Amino acid sequence: MGLLPNTICGADIDAVFAYPTVKMVKIQDARLGMFKFFMIFCIALYVAIFQLWRDGGYLQTEKVSGTARFTLQQPTKNLSGYSNACSPTDADCINDFTPLDKLPYCTASPQNVSYPDGKEICQYYENVGLLTMMESSVIITTRVTETRQDLDCDQENYNITGTTCPKVYVTAPNATETTYYAADVERFTVLFDTAVLATTLDIFGESSEMSGWLYVASNSGLCAQYATATKSQGGSDFTTEAPCYIEPNKTSANLDYFELETLLQAAGSSLDLDGNRKEGATMVMQVDYSNTLSWKGLSNKIQYTYTPTMLSGSSFKVYESVYQGYPNYRENRTLLNKHGIKIDLVQAGDLGAFSFSELLVSLTTSLTLLAMATVITDYIALYLLPDKELYDGAKYEWTEDFSDLREEMKQRKIERRSRPSSRAAAEAGGEGGTNDLSYNRLLDSNEHMDLYGEGKNKGEGKGV
Repeated sequence: MGLLPNTICGADIDAVFAYPTVKMVKIQDARLGMFKFFMIFCIALYVAIFQLWRDGGYLQTEKVSGTARFTLQQPTKNLSGYSNACSPTDADCINDFTPLDKLPYCTASPQNVSYPDGKEICQYYENVGLLTMMESSVIITTRVTETRQDLDCDQENYNITGTTCPKVYVTAPNATETTYYAADVERFTVLFDTAVLATTLDIFGESSEMSGWLYVASNSGLCAQYATATKSQGGSDFTTEAPCYIEPNKTSANLDYFELETLLQAAGSSLDLDGNRKEGATMVMQVDYSNTLSWKGLSNKIQYTYTPTMLSGSSFKVYESVYQGYPNYRENRTLLNKHGIKIDLVQAGDLGAFSFSELLVSLTTSLTLLAMATVITDYIALYLLPDKELYDGAKYEWTEDFSDLREEMKQRKIERRSRPSSRAAAEAGGEGGTNDLSYNRLLDSNEHMDLYGEGKNKGEGKGV
């Protein structure tokens, strides 16, 4: 064999280093072949159309992180005759409140007009008096209870006795609690200014540069109020039925703002329901960002959707103190017990960018689906079609029972040993002795192969 020895450790080197390979059987039946190719075509079509085209299997995505800013503004109008709201800081911009006698929750309204949670005195507030900012949330006051209090715990009273202070403040003499509703608060507008970032993909966007919509899940009446309400984001499929998407109002800086009542109605609620005006409530405003579209792939602009949700049975209040003492500012204070709507903003979503490695991963995982074509075809051929026994015989090769082969080899050795010595026959000098010796040598070298060949021929009949 040239550079290689014939044996290694007493064994044939070709047998030791034999190359194992898969044996393929071609079943000449057009029904099976056409069915398999049809399966491969359908799987390839699914991978190309749904996994890659519709779902963007070639995109690398990243969860967004971001920041948010809120502002609140009372209803205003422009003296110049413009119908759009204006900034209260403009010289020709004035408040545009509804008269108190037109608000059913105010005591100034007609007596024959009832209100579920009872009427209260109403007061007009500007944005400064109703807005409380917190991290990623804003509180819009709807009801205020005022209590005048005096300082009852100071150094003069408690520096000698050594006793603790039972109450730091007590209600001032002749003072009473007074409760007010914030008049026309439902028409106050909430402005959202957000920014998002995908660090790894180096994608950044501000709300003034993005396109957004308010999602209305079930309030068809709200959808009917907006002529631009659509069934899909940015689509032309206008609708008056929920669910729908509403475009936000825009400031001159292209920032989004909504009336408070619009946000509540989009969440399926109202200030006049569930005691929201009196006790307050919590709204979760989820903003989902994306720069990909189904069937269209990457978009040149980040898009987002506001989805408001009211927490059932929730209420919310916060305390605020206004100190009025002089020269000791703590000597007197007005305690404000504020109930209102808390809006928690949650930024979510994914931003994507083309990635060749993600494309390869999608294509590689799809190979598993292609292998299913062979598995399904084999199952149909071997278990369902009328010719399943013939297909089974062509696909699987059966060997002889090796227990029987070993027993037969044992019998042949016994028969060979019972013959006259081959050497004695050779000394007798006859041709028969020479032929017998050659036969024994041939039997020694080919005995296993002969037996396996016979067994193989016998085993072929088992598959059929």
